[in-house]
Amino acid sequence: MNSYTFRQLCRPRGDFRIDEVIDFLHLVKEAFRCPVLYDADNKPVDLIARRLQEIFQKETDKLFPSIGATLDFFTIAPRKRDDNTVRIEIHTGTKPDEIFIDTFDLSIGERGKLPDFDYFEKSIEIFKPFEACLEETENEEMLDAYDRQQAIPKFDRPAIIRGFHYLDEGMARSIGGIDYCLKAPAWHVERFCEGILIELVPGPFDTENLEHLKIQKEAMEYFDLL
Repeated sequence: MNSYTFRQLCRPRGDFRIDEVIDFLHLVKEAFRCPVLYDADNKPVDLIARRLQEIFQKETDKLFPSIGATLDFFTIAPRKRDDNTVRIEIHTGTKPDEIFIDTFDLSIGERGKLPDFDYFEKSIEIFKPFEACLEETENEEMLDAYDRQQAIPKFDRPAIIRGFHYLDEGMARSIGGIDYCLKAPAWHVERFCEGILIELVPGPFDTENLEHLKIQKEAMEYFDLL
């Protein structure tokens, strides 16, 4: 069975994006039908702006405050966690002059059920990231996506093209521009939010599906990423 991570990357702006985080966490609760989210200490998360501001402030690195704070939340209490648990990893509060970025990840294990992709689109509309995608773990490893990304300074362009992949206008420009993206050999491509949304195949990408791999290869060749 496949495991996935829905990842959103945002250019740092120096604040914790509290309003966006609250909207995002409520959306996660709805998407995965969980009445409560839990922190790493097994405590329910109070989705109140003042409280979240205090929590992020407390978790900010004291030696390097400009790199922001990282917090994990879970759809199931940590002591009862299993492969159905969705982990929400948030890194935010990065200062604009840092090399780091703000990230908002949903890690969905092998037994976890993916929500309708509409929820991913709503999340993109909340944060307006410069890049967002649904990563399949095996596919990431097969294409050495991490090393590819490390070789690209300042996340100036995508490392690979995933099955579900959003790029804002600037990122779309890095691989040919929006009009060029709209002609990509993929199942569905459309203008969306502040850029472009590419869906290589209908539904989740599956590395064990040779047709999915073929479409991904054609798209990456089209964008000169191979």
